[in-house]
Amino acid sequence: MRLSALEVPDSRGRARRAVTALQFSAATDLLSLGLHVILSLGVFTEEVQGVPAAGVVFLNVGGGLLAQVFLLMWFHRVVRQLKALGRDIGDSPAMAVWWWLIPLANWVKPYHLMKEVATRLGGAHFASVLPLSVWWGANVLSRIMNQVDQRIIGKLETADGGMSTAGAVVGLIAAGSALVMALFSIQIIRALQEKLDQRRDGLEFGDGPVPEAGAEAA
Repeated sequence: MRLSALEVPDSRGRARRAVTALQFSAATDLLSLGLHVILSLGVFTEEVQGVPAAGVVFLNVGGGLLAQVFLLMWFHRVVRQLKALGRDIGDSPAMAVWWWLIPLANWVKPYHLMKEVATRLGGAHFASVLPLSVWWGANVLSRIMNQVDQRIIGKLETADGGMSTAGAVVGLIAAGSALVMALFSIQIIRALQEKLDQRRDGLEFGDGPVPEAGAEAA
């Protein structure tokens, strides 16, 4: 089992890429948040709408998609390593990724998968201290606000000819929730990857002396 686990490439590189993408996504969320603050206050509305607003939206959507792709790549590798370590979460690595993309199921299942991964890596206490509930709550709130913006606020804007105050407030909540989700995603990835690195280092050193960092953790 030890040799089989070491044959699976580690996820450190993917974790670094996911964190970098999430940091970029958080920066675009911050820009979007500032944009909606300006729109909700009605300051420089004509100057902000148009090309500047479209540029922020483009960066925000692109950054979010990029972060999601790298997050799922990292998650796939983590589940694969857990399976090789004999700590199967009940789904194959591919299926664990598909749950994030299946409509309706992706409102609940990813949270339970992430919690199961945390439990397998560090136990129930470790999973309980991670901000998983806040992370997923922000995700759900952001998605709900985006749906409200597209299906309700958007129709009000077409009749009015410009962004309404309600639209700016909804966008403000959505951008703030997305920013919170990105920041907590970074924290969760780093915590889980650290636990996984400790287990992998233990396998590489076998019964011999462990690194100083691992000894201190023990």
